[in-house]
Amino acid sequence: MNKSNINKQRLNYNIVPMSSDNDNDRQIVIEFLKKNFFQQTPLIMCTQLYKDVESVEKLQNHLFKILDNGLTFKAVSSNGDLIGVITNEIIVKDNEKRSNCSSNSEVQEGSVKFNKFMKLFQKVEQESDMFERYPNVNRVMYIKGVAVNEAFRGQGVCKALFYKSKELALENKCSMVRVDCSSYFSASAAEKLGFQCIYSLNYEEYTNKKGEVIFNSLPPHKQFKVYVISIEDFFHTD
Repeated sequence: MNKSNINKQRLNYNIVPMSSDNDNDRQIVIEFLKKNFFQQTPLIMCTQLYKDVESVEKLQNHLFKILDNGLTFKAVSSNGDLIGVITNEIIVKDNEKRSNCSSNSEVQEGSVKFNKFMKLFQKVEQESDMFERYPNVNRVMYIKGVAVNEAFRGQGVCKALFYKSKELALENKCSMVRVDCSSYFSASAAEKLGFQCIYSLNYEEYTNKKGEVIFNSLPPHKQFKVYVISIEDFFHTD
């Protein structure tokens, strides 16, 4: 089915959990994320990370390690096609320092391009300082990645996946939802859903010791942004 035919009919799909005890289902999700997330992320494209097999594998594993926590959901069309995926993680205030230490341990010798990404993630995490900014918040639903098959974009799939994260946040007693956006388009999607930007980093200002821009991303992708929304406000966006 081509994109033009899809747009002519109402898209029917369901949001369902990834089966954490089904290796085949997990692998299908992984392959989907590789194609629709990693291969289309602006920072990966501008650093040509895809040419560094070791770095690609490490970065993928960094995300895939959370797939078995029961918080990964899929958008599946009526004919069984996987058309979207969202991965989530619960961040608890008391465990924040432990999480930062874990990230530090992933920065290793070798895999230079992978280390660039990890250092960026650490910088954003430290400077956005969410729990200090919101001292009354103890649990956050953290959207780690969202991807939609290009042929099905613009039909509400991304919005439905975000709403699933909202439901998960409520079920798990999280008072806020967070999403990090490295691209202009993901940031725009978050803003349309009422998310507020609490941190931004201009790529052109993020340089190495020589003053060279590390992530020379092409327009319109100019910033890395952190967005949050309270559960109460998220429900008011329906």
